[in-house]
Amino acid sequence: MCAGHARFGPYLLEVTRSARRDRAEALVVEDAVQCGACHPRPQPVAMPELD
Repeated sequence: MCAGHARFGPYLLEVTRSARRDRAEALVVEDAVQCGACHPRPQPVAMPELD
């Protein structure tokens, strides 16, 4: 990644389901290095193999 495209922002590391709180929870890194030229997809991607 070149210095011109380097940005800092949150990055989703892991999503788990809390049985105690009955909800999905995420482990997030707040200041991860990201590419300023790439863009995430607008919608979540289904991953049925993880269910």
